[in-house]
Amino acid sequence: MSEKILFVDDDPNLLASCERNFRKRFQLDTAAGGEAGLAKIAERGPYAVVVSDRQMPGMDGIHFLA
Repeated sequence: MSEKILFVDDDPNLLASCERNFRKRFQLDTAAGGEAGLAKIAERGPYAVVVSDRQMPGMDGIHFLA
C-alpha cells in the first residue's frame, strides 16, 4: 500500500465518502481546504495523486494546485 492520495475539499461529507471508498486500497489523507492541504503536503508528502475541489473558500483549488 505505497500509493498515497490526498483529497482536498471544504465539504466534510465528501471527504468522509472518499475515505470510506478508498481507504482499503490506498493510503489516504484528507484536508478541509487549500491551506490545510498545503500543511498536509509539508508534513506527510509527497503524494502520488492530489485531488482538489476547484471552488473552496479562501484558497481555491487552482491556487492550491499551483
